Amino acid sequence: MDAGLLTETQLRSALAEQRKWGGRLGLTLVQMRFVDESSMVHALSRQLSIPTVELDGLAPSSVALQALRADIAERYTVFPTAADPANKLLTVATSDPTNVESLQELAFHTGQRIQVVVAAASSIERAIRRHYHGEITSATASPLSFNLDEQTFELAPPSEPMEMAGASRSTASQTPAPVRESELTQRVDILTQQVADLERMVAQQARSLRAMLELLETRGLVTRDDYLAKVR
Repeated sequence: MDAGLLTETQLRSALAEQRKWGGRLGLTLVQMRFVDESSMVHALSRQLSIPTVELDGLAPSSVALQALRADIAERYTVFPTAADPANKLLTVATSDPTNVESLQELAFHTGQRIQVVVAAASSIERAIRRHYHGEITSATASPLSFNLDEQTFELAPPSEPMEMAGASRSTASQTPAPVRESELTQRVDILTQQVADLERMVAQQARSLRAMLELLETRGLVTRDDYLAKVR
């Protein structure tokens, strides 16, 4: 609100939504499209004096990846960016640095002290899929990556007015191009947001599936080989 990115009315609406459905306020604000992830990350960074990190271009060391198991990273939505084994210090990227309880549990699981940097939740999920599971990800997803046909919009050039046409038809045939370009931009923005929402949903479903598989495997109800044989 101090940065002028959020109004009091929007904040009240987000708080009401949070009370109804639970979850983190920051994520609720992003999902309601009151602020974008980048603005949220930088606001948290300024407020808490915690540096940010861009994960899409980061190449973490093998030591950092080995210090944090994939299932733990997925459970707490964090990603290891650096490790200092000599001092038992692990630096992780998180979108919620105020969740002290989760950070304490993370320190317990890793046996190391935790230092945090701030990153967007979607970039953390992409980094986990890319570096732990070998998936090819991109910051801007394409509908083709989900086997969807992408809608395309073509700008038709204004048709030449016919001599016999009335004044109204001549006016309609010469619609200014900027109006059509504005409509196209709006449609592309909507499609981009829908793809981003779909990417987050797919990532959440993938995490749930992995957790369920691990639980079934732990209880001896299914083996990983059986599962892979079914999905092939």
